[in-house]
Amino acid sequence: MNMPNRMQSHWPEVARFVKIQWPRLTDVDLEQINGEYDRLVSKITELYRSGSEITQEAQIKGKIQRFLNNIN
Repeated sequence: MNMPNRMQSHWPEVARFVKIQWPRLTDVDLEQINGEYDRLVSKITELYRSGSEITQEAQIKGKIQRFLNNIN
């Protein structure tokens, strides 16, 4: 299973994790994201503009991937 699909299947756990990692995300944001990887990356990038979007996406993906590896 690829990472976006794993993220969606474990969304409640991932949502709690990303809320800690990126506290500017609101509960409403997380409801709207609803486990969709692209929406999550887009929202985090919007809220935390720093550096290039490609670098930022790689960091986001890395954190989520490490989290998912620890829950399975």
